[in-house]
Formats: sequence, structure tokens, C-alpha cells
Amino acid sequence: MILKAIRFSGIILSVGYWMMASLWKTMPIQVELAFCIFLLALTGIPHGAADHLVAEKLANQENKSFSLPGFVSKYLSVMMLYGILWYFSPLISFVLFIAISVFHFGDLETSFTEKSTQSGIAYYFSLLRSLVLGIGILGFILSQHASEVSNILLQFKLGIRVSFDELPVGVYIVCILLGYQKEHKIYFIHTAITLLIGTYLPILPAFMCYFAGCHAVYSLRVLSTSLEISMRNLYLRLIPFTSLALGMGVIYVSFVNQEKWLAHAFMFLSILTLPHFFLMHQITFKKPE
Repeated sequence: MILKAIRFSGIILSVGYWMMASLWKTMPIQVELAFCIFLLALTGIPHGAADHLVAEKLANQENKSFSLPGFVSKYLSVMMLYGILWYFSPLISFVLFIAISVFHFGDLETSFTEKSTQSGIAYYFSLLRSLVLGIGILGFILSQHASEVSNILLQFKLGIRVSFDELPVGVYIVCILLGYQKEHKIYFIHTAITLLIGTYLPILPAFMCYFAGCHAVYSLRVLSTSLEISMRNLYLRLIPFTSLALGMGVIYVSFVNQEKWLAHAFMFLSILTLPHFFLMHQITFKKPE
């Protein structure tokens, strides 16, 4: 029963926030931020905290040894290098973040058959479908909140103007439809409804309801099945790494320019995302129950 309810997380969260905002006309911005941080801590960060388990499974599949200290060292090295890139070239780093987000969202949402069984045209078609779906999902969210996104991007000092409303919203809707996969029909419907409700929400809760309520929840279900660990046990095993990531984020943001803390928070999330992206796209997925 709980697992079935979890599948509707994106819809439940977005409807809940929409109702709260409708009834609480003078809701402080701090409540919106607290809502987003809560979702990030609840499922957003935890879905990436299983990376050490993914790396261990990959090592076992290839009959290689696995060392947690060695894994952590490599993981932090990738984060550090990406952080340095953000320092010297925010534009390149931002483009890279958008690119991996697009592919990551689309690839997970179209993962059904084992990747090891795909080859040739089928493999490249799968990559193309992932890319198109990811463009549709992220493009739809950003285009429907273009003015808010533009204001946030001013904090990044990219050196150029980036606009997400140049293309009609229909383009992103077509991309989402092209990424449709019948094996994921129910999940596809949940995501679509969450995205639609998100058009009535501010950009941050709209994105977090999708990210934490759809993407992260589905990722946890896939990981639970692929790693053959119950959802409850998996979540409990992720608490230490989730706490560590959140602690690192708080420390990082506390040392940056407080007027630009939101931009730096996104930068930190992007730094966490890069090594997670590489790992998640190597694991052999199994269809969640």
C-alpha cells in the first residue's frame, strides 16, 4: 500500500503545495524554501546516496574488487574537478549541467530492458529517445517559468543571456510524447500530471515536486529492485551518506556570498550530480515491481 502511494508522490506533493499556496495568500518565501529543502532531504539527495552500492554492484559484475575508501576518493576527486571548472568557467559548467540533467532525466525514465542486451541501432535509438524525453521534461519546466529562471541565472554570471521561452511549449510536449514507453505508462502519466500541476507553482517547488516526487522516487524503486534490497532497508542504508551530503552542502553554502546562495546551492547540486550521472548510466536496470 505504501509503495503504491509512493508512485503518486509527485502528484500528491504538487497538489498539496498548490492547495497550501492557494489558501495561504501571504505565505513567506521561507516556507517555499523549507518545502524544497525538505523534499531534497527526503528523496532528492538519498536517491544519489546509493552510488557506492551501484559501484559495488558494477565491480561484482566485472569480477573486480571494491573498496569504499577508494570509491569515496574517486567520487570526491570528480566533484572537486567539476567545482574547479565552475570557478574558472561558469558557462561551460552550466551547459554541462544542463546536458547531463537532460540525459539523466530522460535515460532513467526510459530504462526498461537491460542495457547489456542493446546493441547497434537499438542502442543508439534508446540514447536518442532518452535525450528527446529529457529535453521535453526539463524544457517544459524551465519554459513555463522562464522569467523566474532568467532572474536566477543572473546570479551565475554566465556572460550571455539564456532564455528558455524561445521555443513554443508544444515543442517540449512533442518531445515528451516521443519519449513515451508503454512499459512505463503509469509512471509516464504520473510525471505528465506532475508537470502540468507544476505550471501553477513557482519554479522551485515545481521542479522539486518533479525531481523529488517523480525522478528520485522512481530511481529509488529501480535501485531497490536492481540491487535486490527492500526499499525500507535501502533507505536506511542511505541515511549516513545522505547526512554527509547535506552537511557538505550546508557548509559550502554558509561560506559563499549570501546574496547568491541559491545559485551556489544549484552549483553544489550539480557537483554532486556529475559522478552520480556516470554511475547510474552503467548499472543494469531491472523493471521495478
